[in-house]
This record gives sequence, C-alpha cells and structure tokens, in this order.
Amino acid sequence: MRNVLKTEPCAREGLLYGMGVGTTVAVLRVFKGRSLVSAGNWGIVAFGLVAVVAKKLCHFQYAHQSAKLNTLFEMQSKKVPNVKGFQHSDPAKDDDTE
Repeated sequence: MRNVLKTEPCAREGLLYGMGVGTTVAVLRVFKGRSLVSAGNWGIVAFGLVAVVAKKLCHFQYAHQSAKLNTLFEMQSKKVPNVKGFQHSDPAKDDDTE
C-alpha cells in the first residue's frame, strides 16, 4: 500500500478526501439518531464515491497541467517569436538603429 501511495500521484489525495467525507457522513447520521449500521453503510458509500471522484479530478488536473507544460516546452524549443503579447527583440537589430 505504501508503494501505491508513493508512486500514484493522486491516490493519497483521493483517499484522504474520501476518509474525511466518509467519517463526517457517518458521524452526522449517528447524531441524527440513525442506527450505527446504517451510518456505517452511508459512511462507506460516501468514502468510496468521494475517493474515486477526487482521484479522477486530480488526474484530470494533472494531465491538463502536463499538457500545458508540454506545449510551453515545445514553444520554447522552437523559439516562437510572437507568442500572445510577448515582443521578440533582436539585439543585433537594436544596435543598427542607433
């Protein structure tokens, strides 16, 4: 289990969110007067749903950020002169105008 938490980028975050929400749901159901079995079942279901959704959202954000960085690196390697608002200045041309 420790290897999974270290190698999988979003597993720890998803599990922590799931544990927090699952525990909160179970405790709230107990305080409302529901039975412990019912509260435990709701807590387990909430844990599973939130853990999966949090992990998927984290993977989506991770992939989106990775794609943006790859695009940036590709533009830097090609040395694109006109990138949205950036002015490319050539030092050799600046010296000729003086």
